[in-house]
Amino acid sequence: MLIVFDASTRALAELLEYRAKLLTPTVTLVEIPPLNMHGQEPPLFVAEEMARADLCIGVTAKSMAHTEARRNAASRGTRYLSLPDYSLSLLASPSLRADYEGRGVIARRLADLFTTGRIIEVTSPIGTNITLRVDGRVGNCCPGYVSGPGELGSPPDIEANVSPIETSAEGVVVVDGSIAYPGFGLLPEPISFTVKGGHIDEIKGEPEMVRKLTRLFASAGSSKAYVLAECGVGLNDRAVLTGVMLTDEGAAGTMHFGFGSNYTVGGLNEVAFHVDFVFRQPSLEIDGISVLRRGEIILPAAAKQR
Repeated sequence: MLIVFDASTRALAELLEYRAKLLTPTVTLVEIPPLNMHGQEPPLFVAEEMARADLCIGVTAKSMAHTEARRNAASRGTRYLSLPDYSLSLLASPSLRADYEGRGVIARRLADLFTTGRIIEVTSPIGTNITLRVDGRVGNCCPGYVSGPGELGSPPDIEANVSPIETSAEGVVVVDGSIAYPGFGLLPEPISFTVKGGHIDEIKGEPEMVRKLTRLFASAGSSKAYVLAECGVGLNDRAVLTGVMLTDEGAAGTMHFGFGSNYTVGGLNEVAFHVDFVFRQPSLEIDGISVLRRGEIILPAAAKQR
């Protein structure tokens, strides 16, 4: 087992090490310099250590899930638990005591629908109305645990997601839940994105929030940061929105759109940037068939039988 941490998560990493050594003597801790943003690659020597591990726990403040290092390790069979922005309070959250295997069954059914689907339409009572194409893309089942070689999990995040075709998204996204990134969190007021040709064309909302988001996207130094790269559905029925990424992405009754990198999870957009935006009470249709209505799962009968 390899535990990767930074200066801000040392105490948590040492706690995990203590518990892990009750299960196996082969536990290694590696500290890396703080990452500037989600999706940034770790140092090369850490990437090599990740590829040699049976299980890697990434407990850095910023996520390494969307990195080439993690993808390469997965190809070698490394299971990866992605635990960015973790804390002792999160370890005590009821969301970590969900029925992961049971909810994982739903995640698999929804991922299968994403894989076989072509057109996704997402709406919400507050104004989201957007269409995405996913033909040829593979849905991802993220049950929040890792039981097989190469698997990726981020408890308490239980979700299914897919990487839309990068130029396909057209419409408006109104975010009224949270922005899963340090310095943002729960939103006091909604913000909206106009998306054209798969890219953010305009951001609207409270002026200071718009300025902060503009700076955040500009910090990536690439227009690829503005690509709508992920469409995800939260499925953890014991999670509530808290402003913490893994709780919010997985909260049942919500969806999230990720902007930036998706090349490690089935897409083609490669950039050291990935930020998720969570919104409430979404309705989701895949090829005209309702799958989610105001946050409630209504999987079609064919999917339930798989």
